[in-house]
Amino acid sequence: MDTNLKAYFDGLVGSLGKKVAEQKTARRLLAYETGRIGQKLFDDNYAHAWTGVFVPFEIFRTMDVGAVFIEFVGAMLAGTGSSASFLADAEGFGYTGDGCAYHRAMIGAARKELLGKPQLLIGATTPCDGGLKTILNVARMTGVEPFTLDIPYPPVTKDKVDWLVGQYGEMTRYIERLTGKKYDPERMKESARLSNKASAIVKELYELCKLRPAPITSDTLRNFQIVFALLMGGEEGVDVAETFLSATRAVLDSGAAPPEKHRLLWVQNRIQFKNNIVTWLEEKYGAKIVVDELNHIYWDDLDEDNPLEGLAIRQITHPLNGPLEHRLAILDKLAREYSVDGAINPSHWGCRQNCGARQAMKDSLRAEGVPMINLDVDCVDPRNYFEGQILTRLQGFMEML
Repeated sequence: MDTNLKAYFDGLVGSLGKKVAEQKTARRLLAYETGRIGQKLFDDNYAHAWTGVFVPFEIFRTMDVGAVFIEFVGAMLAGTGSSASFLADAEGFGYTGDGCAYHRAMIGAARKELLGKPQLLIGATTPCDGGLKTILNVARMTGVEPFTLDIPYPPVTKDKVDWLVGQYGEMTRYIERLTGKKYDPERMKESARLSNKASAIVKELYELCKLRPAPITSDTLRNFQIVFALLMGGEEGVDVAETFLSATRAVLDSGAAPPEKHRLLWVQNRIQFKNNIVTWLEEKYGAKIVVDELNHIYWDDLDEDNPLEGLAIRQITHPLNGPLEHRLAILDKLAREYSVDGAINPSHWGCRQNCGARQAMKDSLRAEGVPMINLDVDCVDPRNYFEGQILTRLQGFMEML
């Protein structure tokens, strides 16, 4: 994958579209919609944006902006087995190898014009400095004017919400000025309605995962909300959510929920390139990942008559925004609600935020009676992955549970 991605996305949508028409499975539909997201980056009917992960995609839906966040690109390149060459290109250009590989992969992709040239570059001050710096570096490389959302830390106050709503207004005017796409408040209300509908379905899906045994495998919801975030505010998001819920209910109703001996919480990112960890855990120890930290609907419904305020509250209260204590409280809550026996943190190499918090997370979960293992894995760069060593450490951890 060293040329423009348009052909890749077109091929993905073409092949999966036929399969979805024949049999609409949950993972198949999610992959199909991922391909359609990619196609919009090359479709002249849409403005093209590369963004930070904290930018609300409901607004993009309202303005016909085809967008992806930069970490999604890194994950996709790793998942297709092609991240190494883009990482090497970024390192050859001067980017340190101990920086976040999600962001280094994006730099390599931008240098090779894998996604063409964006019209818009929109970053945010959270969840990390690296993501914003990547957006700003791509802006220097491409000559595209960037925009930055400055997201306040919790707790929520009226002044903070008003500040962020004002920035949404500045962002929509930035989009209008650079692309000619117009913000329509009525379309935003519809986007909020669809976002609420999809979120309610996903909450119901996650509730089923609290059952013993959970009617899922460890891979059923792998990277689910990472992709789902790109679909928020559209009919596609509702369709994907309904398909996952229907499939999970069918497993439950049939009495065919996969057995489980140990229930696990996965902290932050999954390992994006091909590996055998999850299968090994299930087959050798009957261990099932029943909840991912990043698969969590923590927000209330958006007010459809005033949706921007709801988006502001959602961003301010995100578990990865603000003091570490905020994140720890959410992790502890997930551990209790899903009745987990242990937690696995890959400690994504290059993520200063996650690696710096690893001992605090371990201590906090231990106080809840949940042991956690901190691994040392680069979730995007397979050159730094040694599965034998990882499995040896996991073996000791699992035998302790």
